Amino acid sequence: MQLARLLCAAAVALAPQLCLAQQLAIRSAMDAPDSAAATAGSVSVIATAPAIKPASDKPLFGRWLQLDALSHSERYRDSSVTGGTHLWSNTQQRSLIAGRFKFDEQGRYAIGFRASSGRYFNWAFSSYTGESLRPRFSAPSAAAKPYTQAELLEIGQASFVDPAGRAEIVALKSGGWQFYLRELYISATPVKPVTVEFGSFGIEHGYGSEITTFDDDGYIAGERIAVHSPKQLLFDEIQFTNAYFGDFATANFLDRGSSLKSSNYRQASAKKKLNDRVAFSADYTWLKGTDTLREAVVVKTKELRAIDSVRFETYQRLNTVHLAGGLWPHGVVAPLRVKGGSGFAVAVNEKVGKLSGDLGYAEVDEDYSVYGGRYFHATGFSLNGDTIAKGKHPFLHAAYQLAPGVSAVGYFTHGLTDKDQGFDMNRQGWTAGMSFDLKAMANMEKRVF
Repeated sequence: MQLARLLCAAAVALAPQLCLAQQLAIRSAMDAPDSAAATAGSVSVIATAPAIKPASDKPLFGRWLQLDALSHSERYRDSSVTGGTHLWSNTQQRSLIAGRFKFDEQGRYAIGFRASSGRYFNWAFSSYTGESLRPRFSAPSAAAKPYTQAELLEIGQASFVDPAGRAEIVALKSGGWQFYLRELYISATPVKPVTVEFGSFGIEHGYGSEITTFDDDGYIAGERIAVHSPKQLLFDEIQFTNAYFGDFATANFLDRGSSLKSSNYRQASAKKKLNDRVAFSADYTWLKGTDTLREAVVVKTKELRAIDSVRFETYQRLNTVHLAGGLWPHGVVAPLRVKGGSGFAVAVNEKVGKLSGDLGYAEVDEDYSVYGGRYFHATGFSLNGDTIAKGKHPFLHAAYQLAPGVSAVGYFTHGLTDKDQGFDMNRQGWTAGMSFDLKAMANMEKRVF
């Protein structure tokens, strides 16, 4: 584990510098970087105003540092679950910094990093006033709503046969100003078409989003190889990943570095730009016994004037999974049989002057929480984007640039899922806040980063 020790040593050296934020950005997937290190995460569907155009000269720190994101956001979030019970009603903040320290000027050899607030796999926003997580994940009882008696029985059984999953749910804390090193990895491009990464990095979404994959703030730990040679390959880029998916309540990589010795996640993915208008991606993911296909396509439609681009993404979970059973004080807990499922999301994106945003609709199947294990499935806790989670949801993101690097941002969704169709964590949810693109602000006069 010499590489793991090197990663930890590098993290200790970098930790004092990792103290700020990520921009909530709407990025055209067709304009996103192709390298695995640059994309280590996602194509976001969350909207903010356009970034400032920096001066054209070379960055002051460009020889050593490639800074991909530096931002801070403040927001108020309000959401209620099936049955009307409040889950969130509080103010939250998010700070994030992401980039790479380069050993050579071209960045062929580098240490990538991503650090943010948030204590959990899919929460980079930390609460500091108000109520959060009050009803759903506390110890269940007959009075707990919106659980049914059957759900309460399953939660009790799941807590016995999946104690690790229960421990992670119980450990959930959304408050505080902690700042964690979520990703730290070594990236090497020994020959131009091939990039190899080792450490903790983001989850590849292709041209999809966190709605049908996993949260943008999520992480895995392992190794990844990317082959990017469009002239020799059918695709622009092909990636293969072998990693560990877990430690959901341990965002800090320095506390979960031992996960590099385990593996429960395999992914093969490919991306292709057909032309300046159309791009698509596809992947196959094996995770904890599940087999899932995902596809996404982005089409630029500026001729329509009212719509800049359209994104369609979908997934198919192909197989039936049997989650753990066992013996407990009241008898035998049979394995839980969870069938395959599918879902999709479609969104249109538009920018008019200082206003930008997206409007869309998503359907995520009730069993999407199967990826977290039996206790996660029992409590209805999925690991995709937490502003959608599961169910049928129209959604709207909007941002307005108030000043260079400063945007007012908002979001709204109202779930269409009935109780008999399963638990909906965002029966209704909205946020309103401010986003500060500190990187763009620093680059206004002279390109610093």
